[in-house]
Amino acid sequence: MDVGDGVLGYRALSIAVEARSTEALSAVEYAADRFERDKKAHERRVNVRDGKRIDGRTSGSAFGELKALEYGDASYSQSSIGMNGLKAEVFVRQGPWLIKVTYGGDNRTGAKYPSGDETRAAAGKVTELITAEMAKSADKVKLTGPCGIVTAEQIESAFFPAAGGPSVSTNDGRIKQTACTWTVKEAVKHRPGDEFTARGGQLTIRLVRWGGGDTGSTFQFDRDAKKYDRYHAKGGIGDDRLHIVYEPRQELSGLGEKAFVVRSSTTKLYDKSAPPMMEMLVKVLVGDQTVEVAFRGTTTGGGLVDAAGYRAPFLDPAVAQPALTKVAKIFVDGLK
Repeated sequence: MDVGDGVLGYRALSIAVEARSTEALSAVEYAADRFERDKKAHERRVNVRDGKRIDGRTSGSAFGELKALEYGDASYSQSSIGMNGLKAEVFVRQGPWLIKVTYGGDNRTGAKYPSGDETRAAAGKVTELITAEMAKSADKVKLTGPCGIVTAEQIESAFFPAAGGPSVSTNDGRIKQTACTWTVKEAVKHRPGDEFTARGGQLTIRLVRWGGGDTGSTFQFDRDAKKYDRYHAKGGIGDDRLHIVYEPRQELSGLGEKAFVVRSSTTKLYDKSAPPMMEMLVKVLVGDQTVEVAFRGTTTGGGLVDAAGYRAPFLDPAVAQPALTKVAKIFVDGLK
């Protein structure tokens, strides 16, 4: 689109609002704790100070210093440049709410990126509106819609403690979509100074309502099945940065009208030291809808590195597939 002054480019806006509590922490206490932990994580990824890279690298995403803001109970922003262009992220704690607003993009003509001032100003305007709206309600949050079908406790029983989330995103266009994402990560008991690793990852359930017609849910399901078969046959897909290899697709029974599972491994060609990212996906056809349940991460291993029998975390299909199938069945049954 024309992003101003005849420059062609694109801009993307993302808004995420989250609130949750635990047995030990109220929603307000959880928000305060999570906000500080996230802030420390964002501070650690800073690799640009005073306009210069400080990590010794000449490629990869560049993250600027955190800037304190005055929205909500506490807030800050961070700008970055990466494969998706330049963007500004604003993080806010407002009562029980954790708010994240991201705005940015890149240009096809003129300057390669929008200005940092432009992206920060736009993100700030949206943040001000969202924060004011969320300040009106500090009530206990009750999750409704598709993302309320599966509980964190059910995910934990399928995988392992502890599950956090979900974060919810929706698209209400002609083809309606809902994505629900949980973080699943095992807490490893350790003493200060102990070296340890933890199994875990990200679980996402995506519901797409295709509607009828020749290009409806059955067409889309079959097209995806053929796509994964094609990817496997050609030895994977990728570019000069990533290479993704797909294991043979397997049909599943007892889920919806049709279902299959496929496992993939993504290698970062630009980082030889990084282990492959493993993912398993279960796709289900349910009437005029398709359901995808995907887990990216590890399911087995981890713990204290010096312990007897220690194994580095990895994705074990014998563990991941039953867990994904169990969650998929709960979700599909809840749609009826």
